[in-house]
Amino acid sequence: MRNRFPCLVAGLIALLTLGLGPLAAQVTETPDTIAPGKFLLKMDALSLAFNRDHSGPDKFTALGLATTILATGVTQDVDVQVGMQFFARESYQYQGQSTLHSGLGDVTLRTKWTYWRDDSLGAMAAVMPFVKVPTSTGGVGNDQVEGGLIFPWAMALGSGTVAGAMAEWDLLRNAANDGYDSRWSASGFLRQHLVGPWAAYAEATLGVSSDSTSSFVGALGAGATWDLSEALQLDYGVNRGLGYRTTDWAHALRVRWRF
Repeated sequence: MRNRFPCLVAGLIALLTLGLGPLAAQVTETPDTIAPGKFLLKMDALSLAFNRDHSGPDKFTALGLATTILATGVTQDVDVQVGMQFFARESYQYQGQSTLHSGLGDVTLRTKWTYWRDDSLGAMAAVMPFVKVPTSTGGVGNDQVEGGLIFPWAMALGSGTVAGAMAEWDLLRNAANDGYDSRWSASGFLRQHLVGPWAAYAEATLGVSSDSTSSFVGALGAGATWDLSEALQLDYGVNRGLGYRTTDWAHALRVRWRF
């Protein structure tokens, strides 16, 4: 375990420096764009992640506040987005020593193009290139430019049920800081309207990396959404990590506001 725990921490920090993952319905991005002249504010108001070495006292915790993406439409099929984590705090204990980092996160620039729609099926698909600009402070980032591509898809199944999926390729700085590794991931969700303003969802994610020390990572999650109005929605979700390089548990309280 002595060699595994630093790798686990490095993998978690790499995920956090990307802004704790895409900010959309749950984790999986959706392919719909914002209309020109309109805005969408998506915020992980509070994100918590926990991981413990069950063979010893070592543990990792992370806190993110106000991880935010602001999107606005350019055309009916294209929008632009800017995101930032306004506060991040990471701490881990290893072999009796503690390390703590806190500060601003990095800025992420994204755009979304909905290149396919089928109104008869209630389905659409999009592509989203993004780049991470190293603006973090306090040691919470890796001071490297990173980026990737996201391919979201969604479809209405009737009776208030929506299914969605996403494939993603990331180009991440490696742990040796002498090159880049690729990470491939996929996720999917099923969301069901329940009654009134309430809906519930289930989601699964998985990923692999070209890093020679990596292995399968994934998570199973569930949550609920509450529409306070047509413009404002709250979302609480919890995920259970799968694989030794993921957090044991992750919680997020999200806000979405259209204006």
